[in-house]
Amino acid sequence: MQTSAQNTTTKATNVANPEQLKENFERIAQQMYTQNVALAQTNRTLSILRAIDLLILDSSKNLKQLGQEISKAVIEASPYIVVSIFSLDHHKDTTLSMQGFTVNSSVPVSTDISLQLAQLHIPTRGDWVESAKRNAVIDLSDQSSSQQLSLFEGNAQLLYSTLHNELHIHHVYVTKLETRNKLTGVMMVGLSETPNIDDIELIERLAEPTGIAIDNRLLFEENRKVVLQLQQMNDKLKEIDATKDEFISMASHQLRTPLTSMKGYVSMVLDGDVGEINDQQRTMLQQAFDSSQRMVYLISDLLNVSRLRTGKFTIANSPTNLADIVESELEQLQASADARGVKFVFHKPDAFPTLQLDETKVRQVIMNFLDNALYYTPANGRVTVELSNRDNGVVFTVTDSGLGVPKKDQPYLFTKFYRAQNARKMRPDGTGLGLYMARKIIIAQGGTILFNSQEGVGSTFGFAFPYQSTINIPAQLARK
Repeated sequence: MQTSAQNTTTKATNVANPEQLKENFERIAQQMYTQNVALAQTNRTLSILRAIDLLILDSSKNLKQLGQEISKAVIEASPYIVVSIFSLDHHKDTTLSMQGFTVNSSVPVSTDISLQLAQLHIPTRGDWVESAKRNAVIDLSDQSSSQQLSLFEGNAQLLYSTLHNELHIHHVYVTKLETRNKLTGVMMVGLSETPNIDDIELIERLAEPTGIAIDNRLLFEENRKVVLQLQQMNDKLKEIDATKDEFISMASHQLRTPLTSMKGYVSMVLDGDVGEINDQQRTMLQQAFDSSQRMVYLISDLLNVSRLRTGKFTIANSPTNLADIVESELEQLQASADARGVKFVFHKPDAFPTLQLDETKVRQVIMNFLDNALYYTPANGRVTVELSNRDNGVVFTVTDSGLGVPKKDQPYLFTKFYRAQNARKMRPDGTGLGLYMARKIIIAQGGTILFNSQEGVGSTFGFAFPYQSTINIPAQLARK
């Protein structure tokens, strides 16, 4: 019986007290409410952050559109009355201008507050902006507080009065927007009450991606400005280049006629058409003839460069014997070779085939290769010229024992106006057009440029023309 009574007492004790149940329920309800509030705040923050992230990725909006979208996103997901964004712009970096302003839709507005904000600017050299403080709170109900914070350039009391009296904003939370350790803007948030810790955490958390979004837009607009400037400069350079080409073409035509006459008369004297000349006279006249020939080829290069640019460069093929051309050009340079102590080695092939080529332009290429080899080969050096008839095409090469082309210069050797550094030192008067035009002329006729060089040993320049298809060319020589 005693045991039964004890059990009854224990059961009675285990029965929950109604007051205790109520207290536990209220405690659990409070915890759930707190957690729900925190969850709602987290969701709100994530929603705003997602909206700002999407704006960061959107390159189609300008600064004002970006600022407006950010302020709108914050207002729509928060209880704040007003959000405004100020930032630098790519036109002026001494002040921050309003880029976005949104009022909560639940608040009636009769005054155009955005116009008041647009007329105010925040100087980047202002006291608060330059201070170490990241944020500040303006108490609009306390006139001395609003006057103490020197934020705007000029008198902002009209704005503060409108915010306080019409929108019932009591406090404005102001925070700097900074990215890459520099100020990009300021965010202003109007609240009906003193900002609590949750408000401050939310606003500060939003400030970082907002600063990044503004910084990205500033960089994008700066890049676009630079691209536009470069495009304008490029257009101007093209215009100058076209004017230069027109001048070169005109000057070249004017120079070619008297040079041709001079060359013709010197040739007549050398041939004895006006009487006998002694050896000294012949040497001097030959040098004059060779120099005039180089000038003629230089003028041809200039004209052809101009024609390439204007689309007037043409190839006029006719039956051409390369063996005769090579022999003729070597004869013209023989006197210069003798004077420089350089030996030409060439064995003219017998019964060389006739090809359909532009004789004038190919002659110009051959002369360029021979002249370069002669000039860059030292005294007692040798220039070997080979012209061979292969199974399916012809190959012409000029090999010298000169200074050679440095490896770093070789990829650019056939580009317009480019000259190897050692060549510029040895021959400052070169134009860098000869090899450029040689490549253009040979390729335009279906040929292949040949080149190989070793600095301090010598170089090989040449070309190959197939009869019908590509011929077998040593890999170390071919240049597309």
